[in-house]
Amino acid sequence: GTPFDLPSRYVPIRTIGQGAFGSVCSARDRATGQSVAIKKISNTFSKLQDCKRTLREIKLLRHFRHENIIALIDIIPPEDRGSAAWQDVYL
Repeated sequence: GTPFDLPSRYVPIRTIGQGAFGSVCSARDRATGQSVAIKKISNTFSKLQDCKRTLREIKLLRHFRHENIIALIDIIPPEDRGSAAWQDVYL
């Protein structure tokens, strides 16, 4: 039910799940052919606590390199980086 605004590089397949901190969908990366999971964290910058939680998650995931832990491959930047309306983060 949550719309994902993804670059054309990614082809969304289906929604995997939703939680208190975001929604996750499976997708295929057209550039590499790799199957990926994309997490959308909505309204990240509306509350300081949510922003800190997102930053903490990004910092931790950047350091994990283990077969049993999902690795952070990329942070998808917004199409209009200068927009003040940017509220969603895609991991």
